[in-house]
Amino acid sequence: MVAIAAVCGALVVAVPGGYLPGAASQDVSIPKALENPETPRVMTEGDVDALLQRVARRLDPELRAKLAEAVVSESARAGYDPLFVLALVAVESSFRPHVSSDRGAYGLMQLKPSTFAWIAGREPDIGDGAAVSEDPVVDVRLAVRYFRWLENRFHRREEALMAYNAGPGRMRHYKRTGIPASLREYPRRVLHEYQRFTRLSGGPDARAVVLARAN
Repeated sequence: MVAIAAVCGALVVAVPGGYLPGAASQDVSIPKALENPETPRVMTEGDVDALLQRVARRLDPELRAKLAEAVVSESARAGYDPLFVLALVAVESSFRPHVSSDRGAYGLMQLKPSTFAWIAGREPDIGDGAAVSEDPVVDVRLAVRYFRWLENRFHRREEALMAYNAGPGRMRHYKRTGIPASLREYPRRVLHEYQRFTRLSGGPDARAVVLARAN
């Protein structure tokens, strides 16, 4: 994802990953999930911390507690199930706070520095002057807000997930030219982790509500 510094014209928006055209994009054929919007699960920080002790045993206890607090608070702010946010973290980094990719993405949510800087500039209450390396949980907070931004633009949960993985500019391009099978697999991986965490939390069998159309 590449940070864009300027806005060119009324029909173009500057975003990490390229320009998003103002005109409506052609619909794509994506397997539909449940149409019912997600009902956020009520979980306490203790609930999330207990689950993290089972699925992220190598996390430092202090960091685990901070992550639990961030997941609960940011999920409530965005209207997400905390297990959905944990599923994203699991897929992106397997709960390894300092892992990096060959494309420069870093941290628990694998934000690129340009994307981190862009969303931090939009969310000064948590991102002003922050760096992923200083606090691994900061990029979780910013990534949840970034994903909400993506969902507001792509409207369908699975499209927002693919845009998170590939970048919004590429996702717009793929919607016109065809979405690669490898990219379609990403939402399924998130759903798999979501279902796993739901079972571990003692909830009912998770269905594809994680991919439902966003509000």
